[in-house]
Amino acid sequence: MTGIKTKPPANTQRVMRVADLPQDRTIASYELHNGDDKPFIVSLCKRQRQVMDLLIAGPVYCASPVRLSDVVHILKREIGLEVDTKFYPGNPITGSGAYGVYFLDSKVTRINRSEVAA
Repeated sequence: MTGIKTKPPANTQRVMRVADLPQDRTIASYELHNGDDKPFIVSLCKRQRQVMDLLIAGPVYCASPVRLSDVVHILKREIGLEVDTKFYPGNPITGSGAYGVYFLDSKVTRINRSEVAA
């Protein structure tokens, strides 16, 4: 987690409802590469797949009524996905507090089913 004093990137995604998530929930495979570690393959479906696809598309606001943080925590702890949370200052004039944005640090490549060896 890092604290910074700028605004998040313009492409930061906000998820206010389930309809804002990627719609495909079927199983998909991804190759993950963390730094100098050996790449590994994971298969995800349902909400985990939706959140992975969301993170691949770009940074994501942490606060969400859809409870993204639960899934991000599972992806980090159970499969080893590297996700950084950067914090931004709120607006003291309006009373809004600091907030976080998730950034994908792992290199993640979606593996197409046709590319997987039988």
